[in-house]
Amino acid sequence: MRTHLGCTGRIDLGQLSQATQQKLEKVQATWLEFTPSPASLVVRHVQPDDVPALREIAGELLEFLSLVADSERKQLPGGALYFLDEQNGQSVRIKVWEGGFTTFAWAQPDYTSANWERYRGQRIPLVFDAYQRLNGTVKLQAPREALEEIRAVIERPEGLYPQGNFDAFVMGSQIEIRMVDVNASVLPLLKALQAKAEPPSSLDGEIDVSSFRSGDVEDYCRFVVRRGEAWVARPALWPDVPQAKPAPPQALEPAA
Repeated sequence: MRTHLGCTGRIDLGQLSQATQQKLEKVQATWLEFTPSPASLVVRHVQPDDVPALREIAGELLEFLSLVADSERKQLPGGALYFLDEQNGQSVRIKVWEGGFTTFAWAQPDYTSANWERYRGQRIPLVFDAYQRLNGTVKLQAPREALEEIRAVIERPEGLYPQGNFDAFVMGSQIEIRMVDVNASVLPLLKALQAKAEPPSSLDGEIDVSSFRSGDVEDYCRFVVRRGEAWVARPALWPDVPQAKPAPPQALEPAA
């Protein structure tokens, strides 16, 4: 999502009459522009002004959509615009659904319905190492001296932020590692944990990978290890439109 524009995406408008296209072509906008083939709203190369960007983008989008005829809006395919506010780190999706229904959503990473895949060392998108923020707990059976080697991997001088809280507990051959906002690289850590676990099936735990900088939310992920087998998942970022539950019918009170 990181972009010099701060905004990406497009809105497909479908089949428009010549009269509607002419109206859209006359709109004076800073962030968005109408393209006729295919009919859509796209992000232009912008020269930011003093107006707050999110307010300006939303206002321009609504102005364009208001000029589409009702009959055409019903057939509108839709699309989405994604805006990153570099100052506060918020990522916002403005989604135009089929038929013109429009919603705003702030990114809220959620793993409850994530899709999982086995991780076997394949290349995957990740937050840049220097900005990775790790949270989680892992347990393994390993010799006591393995802890110092694991600690050395976590404390490699690649991060740009404070180390965070790293705690280790040893009970016999059992090692438990807890991380809270640790600035370390997850892949070397995972490799070290798998190499030191004896037996390999003793490794178990979860590590959330987020970022200390804004704009990386699409690269967040969670590693889960069960009996030595690693899995990785991406969170859902944009919550579905909340569906209000109808209230149960109540008896009518007398009018008088």
